[in-house]
Amino acid sequence: MFVVNNPHDKIFKHIISNRENAVSLLENILPGNIQKHLSLQEIYYEKDTFISKELQEKYSDLLTSVPVIGGGQEANIYFLFEHKSTNEANTPIQLLRYILAIWDSYDNICRETGNKLPIVIPVLITHARGGWQERKISDYIDLPSEEFRAYIPEFDFILFDSVNEDPEAYDFAKSLQALLLIWKYFYSPEFIQVLKKVFQSLKQVYPELKLKDFLEAILSYLYAVRDEEEYIDIYKVAEKEFSQGDEYMGTIAEMFERKGEQRGEQRGVKKGEIKNSQEMIISAFQNRLGIVKPTLAEKIRKIQSLETLHSLFNQIFVVGDKSEFEKLVDEALEE
Repeated sequence: MFVVNNPHDKIFKHIISNRENAVSLLENILPGNIQKHLSLQEIYYEKDTFISKELQEKYSDLLTSVPVIGGGQEANIYFLFEHKSTNEANTPIQLLRYILAIWDSYDNICRETGNKLPIVIPVLITHARGGWQERKISDYIDLPSEEFRAYIPEFDFILFDSVNEDPEAYDFAKSLQALLLIWKYFYSPEFIQVLKKVFQSLKQVYPELKLKDFLEAILSYLYAVRDEEEYIDIYKVAEKEFSQGDEYMGTIAEMFERKGEQRGEQRGVKKGEIKNSQEMIISAFQNRLGIVKPTLAEKIRKIQSLETLHSLFNQIFVVGDKSEFEKLVDEALEE
């Protein structure tokens, strides 16, 4: 089963799997000359359909179809929602690969019905630091001359760059707008102030149940992607804005406690790994180079980087003598 491990992708999927948000996004960023042909309110999430099992697992809630107005029962346009938090160089090629995979899955139906393949329009939402660097497939191709350009499979996609666009200038659904604002100011010193504004806006608009669900999702996301010191400030903002709603803060407090235990467990595991690595180095030194002086053992136990400890362990088996290894330990402590 495909598991979404990237916190940015996870919160995007959580937001866009809500029909109101998906329709709101398309209504605001699709060109008018395309939108006029579509019945966006009839958007359908392509789960358990013709799509292959592999694509269902990866794109459940991210691949949708929308009926063409007056086009008949089988006339649909497919929208593939994709998110990028960094400027991944191969994104156009990746999107083309997804389109081809969808067409390949659809091909069996076409053979049975005689229908043609549907249009698949990728919708790319980004919040890469500094803004999105737009590229085409031709940017990756070594063209001997312009005469060869006709053989490159170029295509367009819908792009919303959260960093360079202003989400407040669009009539987005509030939970979608909230996420896009968080992404716009993700690397900004104004982040906490913007988050306060987001919470205030959500509190005014949404009924209690939806707000509670969104709060837990967004705070879990922020817990995963922001520094621990900053997250204390985030909690204070949430506590201040929702102090009148004990049910909200009860849920949030439970989440903080649960996440804190998880983080503590992770720290404990890492601390144990460091200690084991230190003792393995000391033991390996004794086996190959002889007695470990207390001063050397103390130095080894001061090293807290697992990467450095693993490197030192490997060096035990290639150094010529004790002094050479002791020099490596000293260098590691100086870094």
